[in-house]
Amino acid sequence: MRTLILTTIILLSSLSSLAKGKPLYGPVIDNYGPYFKIENRDVEVVKTQNFKVVFDVKNTDSNKANHNRYIESVARYMNMHAANGVAVENMEIAVVLHGASTKDTLSDKAYKDRHGVDNPNSELIKALNKKGVKFYLCGQSTSFSDIDKKELMPEVSLALSAMTMLITLQQDGYALLP
Repeated sequence: MRTLILTTIILLSSLSSLAKGKPLYGPVIDNYGPYFKIENRDVEVVKTQNFKVVFDVKNTDSNKANHNRYIESVARYMNMHAANGVAVENMEIAVVLHGASTKDTLSDKAYKDRHGVDNPNSELIKALNKKGVKFYLCGQSTSFSDIDKKELMPEVSLALSAMTMLITLQQDGYALLP
């Protein structure tokens, strides 16, 4: 019975997404950040607005071979806004990682040494960083996880704490997206 209910939910969910159309990718980050085109919106995007935002990322996928969908949300944010006329230059984006997501900032070598596979997030983090996204890692989380700064991807800056970075960025005008 439980399997039948689960199968029904998955089927209905699949049909629902078919009605919406296929998700789109790009124009900023290819292969990541799927979004849907929204027709007949009541609220238009202000294309000239400066979108200054900080993503608070503390969770990750439990499967070490899967990329972090919360980091992928940054690509979704960029893709859907750019597709709706917002210039990449009008998006100031920071990502503060801590907790379980700390491992996602490891270099491929360090990740492979610890988890047996290359870091599934490195390509995404590099692509986002090339588009101006800044990554900050909680120093407290690295200490709790016994991670040395030398093990981090070069695109990631080590901070005292996630709390400190979130407060600092918000005081600098970044809107928090938890």
